[in-house]
Amino acid sequence: MYTSLETACISAVEDGLLHGIVVAAGRSTSIDFLWAWGNASVYPERRPIAVNSIFDMASVTKVIATATACGICIDRGLLNPDAPVADYIGNIGTLNNTRILVRDLATHVSGFSNQKVSNTDYYSFLKAIVETPPQWLPRQRFEYSCRNFILLGHIVELVTGTALATFCKKNIFGPLGMKSTLFGPVANNLKLVVPTEQPAGIISDGQARIAGRPVGNAGLFSTAEDLARFCQMMLCGSKKELLHGKSRLWLMHACSYPTFPLHAFGWRMLKCSEALDRPQIMSHAAIGHSGWTGQSVWIDPEQDRYVIVLTNRTHQLDHSSNYDRSWSFRGAVGDILLSHLKA
Repeated sequence: MYTSLETACISAVEDGLLHGIVVAAGRSTSIDFLWAWGNASVYPERRPIAVNSIFDMASVTKVIATATACGICIDRGLLNPDAPVADYIGNIGTLNNTRILVRDLATHVSGFSNQKVSNTDYYSFLKAIVETPPQWLPRQRFEYSCRNFILLGHIVELVTGTALATFCKKNIFGPLGMKSTLFGPVANNLKLVVPTEQPAGIISDGQARIAGRPVGNAGLFSTAEDLARFCQMMLCGSKKELLHGKSRLWLMHACSYPTFPLHAFGWRMLKCSEALDRPQIMSHAAIGHSGWTGQSVWIDPEQDRYVIVLTNRTHQLDHSSNYDRSWSFRGAVGDILLSHLKA
């Protein structure tokens, strides 16, 4: 397997997809494979990558932090996915007085576009996120939007009375022993942090960066080993069970409406043709998510397997043109890992 992985990685470097990679794979009770190859950075200095390198997770934040926090709130009776968002955010922007549901945010059918907010102080940033009306009626169109998860993170804060980062650290990262997982910007251990198009420790996502405090769409930093701990919990192999009956029904099973792309609460359940980073070997029950910076996490409860592929595709590379090819590469790496685990 090492030969297959190294060959794939060498080709990926030649194709301008990455400088370095960390992968992890396993099952509910174990990390069966953890491997690093290449360089964490090439500018301003060349640094080798390591299995404990810390990556900007970009939109993987949506599922590791925000969707999980929502799941905990569901189990505690603080959040109802079928309730109108207005039950939690009274001044939410609407179109023609239609009701946006919480699950609409989680499955990207709220009517909000992915247009970015540029306000540079948190109060005006949040005001624009909350009050600007959607572009379309809810449940009429699928449109992937970071705004949906900024709103979900805000709801978590409202129903718990706790800042999102604090809630996640206390209820997710701490209990699972995810010691290197935190919201950016990152100020310490910068030699372990993999740079993106931004310097190491600076949040890649523009909205999460300018918000001035942690928000629900992006900005989380983590390692492959920490993410493996999280995946084991999702597969019910961890001694620290964070999610229970109600939340697992929402987070690990499809809750999207017919005719729209298949999603659980926050997690994608798309076919390989729709999510190029999805390993083909995984079953129909697999859930996953990707991140702009070159990250993928996929979990298959039917096969009791998870795959984590972390790359630095936006660091000193033409990331505007390598996006789709990077997705396909990560899916292929996932299949190499899963084939080895099945052998």
